[in-house]
This record gives sequence, structure tokens and C-alpha cells, in this order.
Amino acid sequence: MRIQIVMSLVGRLLYIFGAFTLIPFIYSVVFETAYWSFLITTSLSLVLGTFLSYYGCESQSFSIRDGFLVVSATWISTVILGALPFLGSGILTNVFDALFEATSGITATGATIIYSVDELPNTFVLWRGLMHWVGGMGIIVLILSFLKNLGADAAHFFNAEASVPKPSVVMPRIQSMATKLWQLYIAFTALCFLMLWAGGIEPFDALNYAFSIIATGGFAPTSAGAFIYEQSNYICFVFIFFMFLAGGNFSVYYNALQKGIRVLINDFETRMYWLVVFIGIAIVSISLALQSSYSSPLEIVRNAAFNLVSLQTGSGFAISDYDLWPAAAQMMLFICTFFGGCSGSTTGGVKIIRLIILIKSSIIYLRKSIHPDMVQVVRINGKSMPTKWIQMTQQFLFLYLMIYVVSVFLMTCTGLNTYDSMQVVTAFLSNVGLGFGGFGPTDSFSVMPDTAKCIAIVDMLLGRLELFTILVMLHPQFWEGYFIKKEVPKRYRIL
Repeated sequence: MRIQIVMSLVGRLLYIFGAFTLIPFIYSVVFETAYWSFLITTSLSLVLGTFLSYYGCESQSFSIRDGFLVVSATWISTVILGALPFLGSGILTNVFDALFEATSGITATGATIIYSVDELPNTFVLWRGLMHWVGGMGIIVLILSFLKNLGADAAHFFNAEASVPKPSVVMPRIQSMATKLWQLYIAFTALCFLMLWAGGIEPFDALNYAFSIIATGGFAPTSAGAFIYEQSNYICFVFIFFMFLAGGNFSVYYNALQKGIRVLINDFETRMYWLVVFIGIAIVSISLALQSSYSSPLEIVRNAAFNLVSLQTGSGFAISDYDLWPAAAQMMLFICTFFGGCSGSTTGGVKIIRLIILIKSSIIYLRKSIHPDMVQVVRINGKSMPTKWIQMTQQFLFLYLMIYVVSVFLMTCTGLNTYDSMQVVTAFLSNVGLGFGGFGPTDSFSVMPDTAKCIAIVDMLLGRLELFTILVMLHPQFWEGYFIKKEVPKRYRIL
């Protein structure tokens, strides 16, 4: 059966995730009271992985359908397993709360259900940071860097986890690229940690902040988040730099290290990302300068840059309550939450590459309305974009808006008002983790009813997996042939 190939691979993936759950357990044994819920989670991962591997069937031939199913099954399994330590230890007693926290952590959304992080044992602070870090670059990208014998069809898993156009990625080298991306990811995390530590942050806090910043997550080791560093320009600018860095394309970064800085400058998406961020910072800064009480130009630019970069990249940190800012500044922040960063980054949202494709294809359509016989294609970095990528981008935007509207309606049915419903859906579907109004930078999501938390869990997964990966499995034809056992031809049978 085709499903056996998927079972075998998911089983191997669970082995690797189980190894990560051992890290907080070892920390708790060495520094705190042993939390056996992590060891139990590791055991369950290994047992489930062994079961799936035993009844599965290894293969080096995978289809795009296999990619969708493996990615979805892996992410859903890790969310469930990630919630078990919270439930097993009694840190969270509500199943929906635990699933919400785990989903928010692994999808690097950063919306927390925990009202006081300061009361959490450090073991669970570390676990929240690790969930961000593992999910930030992508679980499948992590797995591809470990498993070397999947063959050329491993590209299907990469495409299934992020359906964003990747004009610069060579698919036959995808496993090699996955290893390089994780090496760069680790290097950025280490550098961020060292710079935060040099700024006076305690090593444990600096490590967890680094996990969240590079993953563009938002979980902080303290309830105050980044607010406690509002007076330190150095730490604030370290946050801004690495959040901005994490919003770029890691593949382009690696090529820049190999071939020189001009690779960054020549990449059209990267230039547009820089332009969008700088324009946003300028608009917010001007709005604050005209209508706010900030007296120092440096403070205005710093606060504008911090909050805008954080919201656009989905990092989920804040150093000032932007709910008190002028309406124009708030509106600019709200718009940027939809933009996201570059393809190949750790951010959520629509992504800059999709905005570029939509703008360029719209301009071409307007030109063709005037000159019907004109032949012109969308080009990025001098390469023409395949028609399927343009169509997929258009479908993505339609589905994104449709899911957004439906989610807002369902949120209002749970008792939230329309304004709050729009804010929380934006925070979840774009994997930002911060909203406005009653769910702003100083508020918690714990007040949401359980039904709203379930909607949020689905939205976070849909946003992180670029919609198509999960939605495609709702089509009945997706499952055709998966549970049918293929008979061996008679000439190959042993009599």
C-alpha cells in the first residue's frame, strides 16, 4: 500500500523529534526537579516511530501527494507530542491550552496562553524556545539535513512544507541545500546569543531569546518580553538586526557568503524586502514624530523600527505599547503583518515574492488590455516565472482571503467582537502572534474560549504550511490508491 511509504518516513521523523524532547528532560535533571513528562514524550515518540517504521515500507520514490501527507502528518504529530509535556507535568491542565501553546511554539507564531511566564520552571521556558527553533526553519528542512538516502524525490517534501515560489533553488540538490541552511541557521542563532549575552542578558535568557528571534517566533523567557530592555539601545538594535536578518532568504545568504555581497544586492526579492521595511519604518517614524510624545529622534526611529520589523517578520516582540500610537502608525503596522519576509525565511504572511509576482502580473495584464497581442512574461532576477507559479500565487491569495474571512466569522460566533476577531485571525494566520486592542503586546490569549483556540490552532497550521499542504488533503481524489494493496504480477510470484 502507498500509505506504508508515508508511515515509514513519518516514523523516522518521529525518532528525530523524540531526541529533541530529551534536551529539556536532561536540563531538568541537572538544574531542576526531573520532569518525567518529557521522558514519557520521548518514549512515545520512539514507540510510535518504531510502530510506523515496522509496518511501513522504505522507498526512494515519492510523489508530490506523499510530500503533502508526510509534511502534514509530521507537523500534526509534533504538535500533539509537543503538548504532552505541558499536560503531563500539570503546567497546563486544559487540553486545548496545551495544544494551542505547542502549535504556537512549533509554528513560530509566539501567541501564548500562559499569563505569567515568570512562574514557569526554566525547563518549560527552554522547551518553548526549542519548539520555536525546531519549527522556525521547518521540521522537514531539519529532517532532510539528517536523512541522506531519500533520493531526488525529496524535493517534494521541501515543496510541500512551503509552496512559495523558489526560483533560485535547484531541486536535485535540495538535501545538500537543507544541510547548508541549517548550518547557517545555527550560526545566526549562536551569533545572536553571543551578542545578547555581551549586552548583559543572562546566558539562559539570551539563548531563549536567540531561539525566538532567529525563528521569528515570539516566546520570551519572561512575562515582560522585550519591554524590559526598552532603555538599552544596544539590545534593541541587536533584536532589530537579527529579526530583519531572519526575514531574508537563507539560501541567498548562503550564496552571498560563497560568492560575495553582490548576490544580496542583485536579488530582486531581497531588495524589495529592504525597500518595504524601510518605507514602513519611515511612515511610522513620521507619524510618531508628528503626533506622539517621544522627544528623541533616536527613540522614535528605534521604536518604529523595532515594532514594524517584529510585526512584519512575525517575530512577536515589542518594546512599546503600539496600541497607544497614532492611528496611521497602527495601520502601517497592521498592513505589514500581512507582508511577511522573503521566500526561504523563517517568517509567515504572504511573503514578498508573492507580492512581487502579483504586482508584476497585474501590470502585464493592464498592458495586455491596451495591447492584446503583446507577449510579455513575469521575470524575477532575469528569469521568467513559470505560469504555474503565477497561477499558484493567485490561488494562494484567494484562499488566504477566503480562510481569513471564514475564520473571522467563526471567531465572532465564539463571542469575540468583530474588531478582536480580525486581530486574532491576522495574528494566527500570518504567524505573527501579536494583535491590537484586547490582544495587543501587553495582553494574553488565555481569555479566548476553547472553541476560538481550536480555530486558532487550525489557522496557525494553515499559515505555517502555506495553506495548500493541508487543504489539498480535503479533496477526495487525494486519497485514491493510498489504501489499496498492489498485487504482485503472477510471473513474479513464488509457487
